[in-house]
Amino acid sequence: MSEDKKFKSVFVKNERESIVLSESEYKGFDLIDIRTFYVDGAGELAPTRKGITIRAEKLDAFVNTLSAFAQAIAEKDVEEPSEAEDGEYDEFVKSLPLEA
Repeated sequence: MSEDKKFKSVFVKNERESIVLSESEYKGFDLIDIRTFYVDGAGELAPTRKGITIRAEKLDAFVNTLSAFAQAIAEKDVEEPSEAEDGEYDEFVKSLPLEA
């Protein structure tokens, strides 16, 4: 993969961190790197160890998995909890230890 064809995209997670998606190549394999970056002392984005790298040919399958996950979460958010579920959650919260 030539240097000029590499693509990079940045998703701002919060004011201190961003998720950077980038293309790379290793031992002849085209790769997609999805990594958390932080803003260093000079105000530049610097990589962390948090992230994943997948082969480029698996990107469509990965995106499909993310889409299915997003849809399942969206459907879950639409459902209203029943009174029984709501009561169970309240009991769970009450059971958590309090920190001083």
